[in-house]
Amino acid sequence: MKTIGIIAEFNPFHKGHEYLINQCKKKLNADYCIVIMSGDFVERGAPSIISKFDRAKMALSSGADVVLELPIYYSLGSAEFFASGAISLLDKLGVVDYLCFGSEDPDLDSLNMIADVLAKEPDTYKEALGKYLKQGDSYPVSRKNALKDFFDQSEKGSFVSLNILENPNNILAIEYLKALKRANSKITPFTIKREGADYHSEEITKISSAQGIRNSILSDKDKSSPVLKDQIPDAALDYFTGYQGRFLDSNDFSDLLYCKLISEKNSGYTKYLDVNEDLSNRILSNLESFTDIDSFCDCLKTKNLTYTRISRCLFHILLNITKENMDNYKNSDFTAYGRILGSKKESSALLASIRENAALSMLYRLKDAQKTLSPLELSLFNETLTGSLIYNRIAGNNIGSEYRLKPVIL
Repeated sequence: MKTIGIIAEFNPFHKGHEYLINQCKKKLNADYCIVIMSGDFVERGAPSIISKFDRAKMALSSGADVVLELPIYYSLGSAEFFASGAISLLDKLGVVDYLCFGSEDPDLDSLNMIADVLAKEPDTYKEALGKYLKQGDSYPVSRKNALKDFFDQSEKGSFVSLNILENPNNILAIEYLKALKRANSKITPFTIKREGADYHSEEITKISSAQGIRNSILSDKDKSSPVLKDQIPDAALDYFTGYQGRFLDSNDFSDLLYCKLISEKNSGYTKYLDVNEDLSNRILSNLESFTDIDSFCDCLKTKNLTYTRISRCLFHILLNITKENMDNYKNSDFTAYGRILGSKKESSALLASIRENAALSMLYRLKDAQKTLSPLELSLFNETLTGSLIYNRIAGNNIGSEYRLKPVIL
């Protein structure tokens, strides 16, 4: 039995995602595809457009065989935490042969060489990185310059193009490879060239980016829009158009965030993940001008503080995602548990294999969490569940308590 793993947000699931799953299954002659999917909040610092259950249904209808939830500390984390948390979960399932992903430059050798330096952090690299950070460069710029210095002195340098670091899917691919190396995982990476519009493109093309599709949907909120029929696979379309809740974006959480910021203004916000003193002070200095999350992010951003970083931090504050807890999860080999959101009827053999081989706690019924999970796993589970309760309340999707729900079976 050959199984591929894919890490994704599917926000929403579209034809590019279907292409990735089907092409990787075909090229690797795989029997099954396991997806580790972000829950109700995603890495760019925002809510997902529809709920995790409906996105899981879309994926299962179009090539995925099992979908597991990525806990909130990783789904709403930086690219490094997103990749490390997902790889930890995927690796501990004990059944995955290949990690599959799309990249703008499917040059696995170059991606691997860069990931190897970032995973091992040799002294010459760390010294160069520290030098550029002290000069005031942003972390991405400092990292690229430090890598250039390192490879300029390396015999492998002529084989590596650091232009790879200009593209978001390449950067995420490097984080996946770095996480695989640090975990000493036996999973084999496999990449195909990303097809369709650029990651950040808002243009609607034959295969558009998820961002372009989201923007189009949120601008007209019309579930009969031809954009949906053009961009979402036929088998998945009804699960999207039949969604019972509101399509969400960050501004739907503005009032909740403002209340949280006001209530904690005397203590500041540095206890929250990724929030340094500079950002905390900028939030406090600009709090009177707060109208909504989007405009507040624009107000706070600087050369070294990107919109995405700020948005992610604001949701960390809103959802009580703290540095201390992330340190605890990270130091425990990126705490993970397996919560299956959904599966195909034909995937019973895969589920049986997971039961037999998984080196982590599996949650088949949420009511078993108290007796199944360790204290640290239970903490991560409860924080993820709390985030979803808030999400479902704002979305008005009638999901209610997830303890009453069973995994989706298609």
